[in-house]
Amino acid sequence: MRKFFIRAAAGAAVLAVGAYLAALAYLYLTQQRQVFPGKATDSAVDAALLERYPQMREIEYTTPDGAILTGRLLARPDSAAGPKGAPLVLYFGGNADVSEQFLLDAPEDLPGCSIAALDYRGYGESTGVASEAALKADALLIYDRLTAASGEFGRTGRSGVVVMGRSLGTALAAHVAANREVAALVLVTPFDSIRAVGQERHPLIPVGLLLKNPFDVLPDAARVTAPTLVLIAASDATVPPEHARRLAAAWHGPLKTVTLAGDHDTILTNSDYWPTIRNFLRENGAEPK
Repeated sequence: MRKFFIRAAAGAAVLAVGAYLAALAYLYLTQQRQVFPGKATDSAVDAALLERYPQMREIEYTTPDGAILTGRLLARPDSAAGPKGAPLVLYFGGNADVSEQFLLDAPEDLPGCSIAALDYRGYGESTGVASEAALKADALLIYDRLTAASGEFGRTGRSGVVVMGRSLGTALAAHVAANREVAALVLVTPFDSIRAVGQERHPLIPVGLLLKNPFDVLPDAARVTAPTLVLIAASDATVPPEHARRLAAAWHGPLKTVTLAGDHDTILTNSDYWPTIRNFLRENGAEPK
């Protein structure tokens, strides 16, 4: 009987180890589509966008490795925003977003701003394969191309750019602000690193060993000098608020942190969401009229 229990325990241990290794393999092999699921353009939203803003134009940039990044730019003339000209809001979305949804709503909430957003590789009409390194390089390329032509749509020079990111896009927005001159930075539901968020979600998994794209924002946080607004969703289960607070604790430049009711997605419909952003931009000289 004792040998039977020993064999049974050994068999159970083998099964447990096998199940654990299978879970590791599953997470490793599926991480690309979990971090970068991709999303197609919604034709209905696209049609509504073109109908609402006929002056919005398509923009397209080709990266050094041949990927084509597509998006749109809504240019506001200088006269719409006074003598300083219209600030440009450059937006980076979450990993389940395409740019058109932001572009559909934001112009009415930021009426004095030019607005630009492009889709990540594998999202919308953009080509290529997403990775942390590729998306960070793309973000800098987009900034450089837009600011080179900034006289076409508002303020000239780089000091008229507001960089804004949500969720995954906060890592890219912070990277731009750490490496380029910006007027202000807005981060919606940011995180310290995807590695830290993933480790909390899977405490028994060596996430740091498996993760190809850790998106550690802390090194960039220590280099940003632009005024920054961090918006935290009080009930965020996707990126628990403590991760945003850890990021805020590492921040180098002036920082304002605001917690709003809602979860990772419903914070966007909170009645204080856009007023908080507009007030922050006004306080820091990137004023939407």
